[in-house]
Amino acid sequence: MTMALLKLVESESSLYEEITLSPSVLGKRVDFLYSFLSSLGFSSLSEISVNTLKSFITTVRHEFAFSPKQYSAYKGDLETVYFAYMKENGHPLTVSSFAETARGRKCLSFLMVSGIESFSEITADTRALYDDYLALSVPAKHSEYLKALDQMVLSEIKKITIRRTPPYENRLLFLGYYPDPYIAERLYYTARKEFLYFDFSLPASVTVKKQIYKVLLFDLSQIKDRKNHYMIQHFITPLYYLYKYCVSAGIQDLKHITDKEVSDFHAFLEKNMDAISKNAPQVLYRARRFLFLSDSKPDFTATLWFLERFSLSERANPTRGIECFNFGDVSYEHREILQHYMKYLLVLSPKYSMQSLLEKYYGAKEFTKYLEEKHSSLSELSYSDIESFIEYKDSQDLRPETYNRTLTMLSFFLTTLSVREKLLIPSFPFDYFYKKARYLHHDRTVEEETIDQIFTVLSDFPETLGLMYLTLYSTGLRINEVCSLRKDALFSDNGAFWLKIYQYKLRSDKQIPIPEEVSRLLRRHITEDDSGSEFIFPSCKDKNKPYQAATFVKQMKSQLLLYEETKDIDFKSHDYRHTIATDLHMSGAPLGTTRAYLGHTRDDMTKQYIDHLPGRIDLLQEEYFKENHIE
Repeated sequence: MTMALLKLVESESSLYEEITLSPSVLGKRVDFLYSFLSSLGFSSLSEISVNTLKSFITTVRHEFAFSPKQYSAYKGDLETVYFAYMKENGHPLTVSSFAETARGRKCLSFLMVSGIESFSEITADTRALYDDYLALSVPAKHSEYLKALDQMVLSEIKKITIRRTPPYENRLLFLGYYPDPYIAERLYYTARKEFLYFDFSLPASVTVKKQIYKVLLFDLSQIKDRKNHYMIQHFITPLYYLYKYCVSAGIQDLKHITDKEVSDFHAFLEKNMDAISKNAPQVLYRARRFLFLSDSKPDFTATLWFLERFSLSERANPTRGIECFNFGDVSYEHREILQHYMKYLLVLSPKYSMQSLLEKYYGAKEFTKYLEEKHSSLSELSYSDIESFIEYKDSQDLRPETYNRTLTMLSFFLTTLSVREKLLIPSFPFDYFYKKARYLHHDRTVEEETIDQIFTVLSDFPETLGLMYLTLYSTGLRINEVCSLRKDALFSDNGAFWLKIYQYKLRSDKQIPIPEEVSRLLRRHITEDDSGSEFIFPSCKDKNKPYQAATFVKQMKSQLLLYEETKDIDFKSHDYRHTIATDLHMSGAPLGTTRAYLGHTRDDMTKQYIDHLPGRIDLLQEEYFKENHIE
């Protein structure tokens, strides 16, 4: 016998002996397995791979296509004999407690075939491969067997004593294997684990990948405050689809995304997400907000600038829903110019109130978008472009003062661009186009009959809404001032009851007296509130924010429609400010007192709030004639 033939006989004998190490695979099953491995040229079980396991199952299925019992008996034989072989050779995984169950042994066999010697070596790629293998080998019990692998990883993660944030890696990520015992155990009980996969090995922008990963880490850090279902449905799953969209659409940077791409993402969700939660489309906005606020320095190239980044608490009205400046709806050329303009106003000119900033922002954007619709641009601006825009505004039948303010904003914008951006802006005679404005007073005092009608049903209002209306009625505060009242605003002095208010419009404090009963009701409301908010009337959605002014007005209108007595009332919150001003003046309060109460800086502003002045003049004339005996 030649040496080569002798080695062949020895290898065949060795393979056969390895197969027979398992006491549960006998007779024809040994022969079938030996025949299969020999046909592939294997001389030892140590040579097999995951593909060998798959090929064996496919062969068994084909061989016993018409004998389900035999298929079921034979299909796991290669795993079984391989486990026995590795146990004989002292592999560390074979002594694991998981080896006591069929699910565990199947999983351990797969891991050992994959070259894994410790549970700490299991990765998201391992899980994905095992998932694929189970779909072939045990499709009916697929999820049950996959749990065994997850339990092994979880047992390893629970040994972690020092928690470190894992760095970004350009590979497949499975959140269920996040190296934090609490997070991993929470996610282990997630039903649909496909949304826990984030494949960062895909060909996509590394910037976007790192941004998605950064948002993921933040969301996971908040998991203790959220229930599993809520966390998965409203945070993880939408982020999963956002990443898929970014890959498919070739998005380069979430912070530079345009309004068109936002719309495309919403359409992508409609097409691909099987059960869209109402908050799912908000994931992109949420991610952009988080990224902008968490950067070490503001990114002034971003298409959304979130105002809370700029410490505008003294300039911004928290009860109005203005959270950001959006530059994603204009061309790239104009976007850059607008961003430079707003950066100048926002960062270098703190003298502007939020209202003034917004007027300049909206005015500049309106003009810019008008140019784009006319296929013109700021870099090639002509005299006729400006004149055409002014004619367009004139055609809108605006009040003269509104029209004039538009021209003033445009003049300021173009002058700033000429000086700061060095753009060639044509000289334009804005003064020639101004209109003469005459102040027209409109009486806005709320009739006593209307107030009486509301008071007949006020006790049926939700407590917060009713108390807000009562505060508005009895103080004449601006609606945003009512909504943003803080719990420390109430105080008493020498038996009088007061409110301390911050006026966002004027950026100053003021104090006004309030009725004792209103003070008592507000204090009781504060005592009974357990939200932990600093505001007397916190937002329904976020206790750290005040009630939104628009929400209050909307709810008041809806509530009044419920009653026959009030269904025809057109509620306007600002009318109550006119009412209190008029009442003060009619009761004999000097103009200066009324001005101080309203928090105005000029008498002419206060006069605009006092209604029925002709009637008041007639009354004073009558009193004068009587006192001086003039007929």
